[in-house]
Amino acid sequence: MNNVNNVIKIVDGVVNAIDPYVSLIETASGLIKTIIEICQAAEYNKKICHALAERVGITTGALELLKLRQEKELRDEVYYDAFNKFIYTLEKIKNYIDEISNIQGFRKYAKAIFVKEKFMRLTEEYDTAMKDLNFTLVVANEERRKNDEEALSGDLAEFDKYLRTMGDQVDNIYEEVKYIKKHLVDKTFHGANKIDSKELILPARGKPDDKRGKHPNYVVKRIYRGQEVACKSISTTEDDIKVQGHLEILMKLSECNHILRFYGVSKIDDDNVRVFEWAHRGTLKELYEIKDIQWHYKVQIALKICRGLIFLQKAEILHHDLRCENILMTESLEPKIYNFKLSRYTFGNTTTIKETTNDAVRWLAPEKLINFKTKYTTQCEIFSFGVLLWELAFEKIPYRSLEVDKIRDFVIKGGREVIKFGNSTPEISKLQEDYKMIINDIWKNNPQERISFLKALDMLEELYNSIIYMFDKNMPALLADKTLDLDGSKDDDLELSDDFIIIVPTIPLDEGIKAHKVNDYQKAWKCFEYHARNGNTTAKCWKGRYLWEGIHDGIKGREEGKELLKEAADEGHHDAQLYYAFTLKKSMYEGNNIEMFIDYITKAAEGNNNIAQYNLGDIYYKGKLNITKNENEGIKWLKKAALNDNNKAIQFLEEKGMKIC
Repeated sequence: MNNVNNVIKIVDGVVNAIDPYVSLIETASGLIKTIIEICQAAEYNKKICHALAERVGITTGALELLKLRQEKELRDEVYYDAFNKFIYTLEKIKNYIDEISNIQGFRKYAKAIFVKEKFMRLTEEYDTAMKDLNFTLVVANEERRKNDEEALSGDLAEFDKYLRTMGDQVDNIYEEVKYIKKHLVDKTFHGANKIDSKELILPARGKPDDKRGKHPNYVVKRIYRGQEVACKSISTTEDDIKVQGHLEILMKLSECNHILRFYGVSKIDDDNVRVFEWAHRGTLKELYEIKDIQWHYKVQIALKICRGLIFLQKAEILHHDLRCENILMTESLEPKIYNFKLSRYTFGNTTTIKETTNDAVRWLAPEKLINFKTKYTTQCEIFSFGVLLWELAFEKIPYRSLEVDKIRDFVIKGGREVIKFGNSTPEISKLQEDYKMIINDIWKNNPQERISFLKALDMLEELYNSIIYMFDKNMPALLADKTLDLDGSKDDDLELSDDFIIIVPTIPLDEGIKAHKVNDYQKAWKCFEYHARNGNTTAKCWKGRYLWEGIHDGIKGREEGKELLKEAADEGHHDAQLYYAFTLKKSMYEGNNIEMFIDYITKAAEGNNNIAQYNLGDIYYKGKLNITKNENEGIKWLKKAALNDNNKAIQFLEEKGMKIC
C-alpha cells in the first residue's frame, strides 16, 4: 500500500482525518477558479463553457462543507481515491474549455460532433465523481441536462461551419508565426526581403499623390517588378534581432489578401524604407470624406475587413487600433488592414493610453476606458470593429459632438452613437437594419455578451449573399458629390443603448445610516429608498420615517410613510413599532387607536427600545390615555429605560429619589 494510504490509516491523535485532503481541496479550488476565469474570457462556444463553469462553480460550497464531514468517511481510502479522480476530471474540463473557447484550439477537433461527444463524456464523469464524493447538492438533474442540450445546440451549429473556414494554409502560417514569436530573442532571423534600391523604379507618369505625407514620415510611390508599391520611411535601423523577427512575421501575414502586403526593406536617397503594396485610394477614412460609398459596397468592405481580422486572430495577433484610418483601399475598393505599430500577440503586454493617441478613445471598449491597464483582449478588438462598422456606415468619426475627455464616461455608461438611417429604398432599408443588428451585437457593454469575430463573419456573409444581386456593373460604387442621405439626423445624435442596463452600485444600508447621522439626508434617502424597494425591513423603517417626518424634503405626514412603518413594525422591527405608534398620536381618540398605540409601543418596549420603555412607563405611572394608573408597572418600565441610558427616565427616577438598580 502506498505512503498516502498509510497516512490516511494513521490512528486518531496523530493526524486529523481532514489533513490529507487540505492540499487536494486547495488544488480543486484552484482548478475551479481557473475554469471560471477561462469561461469569462471565452471567445467562442460560450454557452458550452458556461454550462461547465456553472456546474463546477457550485462545487465550491461542497468543498467547504467537506471539512465538516465525519471522521470515518474521510479515513476511507476509497473516498480519498475518489477525490483524486474528481481533480483529474476538473483538469480535463479545464483543458477542454481552454481548447474550445479560442480559435487556436479548434484545430484539435475535426468535426463538431467530437466537441459534443467530449462534452457528454466530461459531464458524465463529473456527475459520477459528485456521487462518489456524496456531493449531493451538485449532482446533475433533468433541468441541468436540458440546459446542457440547449448549450450544445446553440454552439455546435455555428462551430461546424466555423471549422470549415480554417484551411491548411492558415494553419501552416499560424505554426510558422508561432515559431518565430517563440524564438524572437534567441534566434537570428533572415527578416524581411532586402530589396535593391535599383529595383524601385519611378512611375513613368507621375501623379500628384505619388508622394504622401511629410518628411520623415513620407510615403512615395515606386514600381517594383511591375507592381505599384508604397515606400514608407522609417527612422530606425533594421538590425535588431527582434525587429527582424517582427518583419518576418509581417511577411507571413502578407499572404492574407485582406492585409496590406509587405514586400521587404530598402533604401531611397539614403533613407531606410519599408516597401508595401500601393493603396491607390488612401485610407478608408480619406475615401469616405470625399466620396459616398454605396451601401452594398460597404457590406463587402466590412466582410473583407472581418476576414482579415480573423486571419490575424488565428495567428494570435490583435491589431489594437481598429478604425477606418487604419484600413487602406485599393483602386478596386479592396480593403487592406495596415498600421500594426500598436499590434500585440495575444499573450503580450496590453496597449496603454500613452501608446495611443487621445483620439483613439473613440474606438476603445468600455473595459479599457475604465482601466487603461486592463489587458486588451479579443473582446476589446471586436468592440472596436463594431465602432469601425458604424464609422463606415455613416462616414464620419464617432462621437464628433463630444470632447475626447467626455467620451470615456459616456461609453462606460452605455452610451453609443445613434444608428439612425436616412430615407432609402426598401431593399437598402432591409440591408441597413441587418447591418444595425450586427453592430448592436458587437458593441455591447458586457464583453461576454459580444458576438465573436466568426459569428460576425457569418452574419456579414449572410447579409452579403442576400444583396449580391445589387452589384450592377453599371452602378457606380462611389458617389463623388456626397449625395447619400446616410442618417437623416444631426451630427450630435447620441444615445444610451437599449441593449443593456448599467448597474450603478448603491451604498450599503449601514453607510446610509451613517449618512443620516451626519445630516447627509439626500444620500441617506437614496440608500433607504433602494433597500426598502428590495424588501429590507430596516430600510422600510427608515424610509417610512423620512416620508412621515419629511426629513429629506420637509414634507411631513405622508400616508405612504405611515404604511411603511406599520409594515416594518409587523415584520418585528422594534424601532418601527415605536415610530408607527407615534403616527397614531394625532388621531389617538379615534376608533381603536389607543389600543393599537399601546400594543405597538409595548412591542417596541419589549424589544428593548428605551424610548418606548420610557413612554410606556410614563403612561402607566401617570395613568394616561385612559389607562388605569399602575405605578409599579410604570416604574418597572422606567427602570428598564434608565438601564438603557434613557436620560428622561434617569432624571425621573432621580427626582423621585428612586435607585436605578
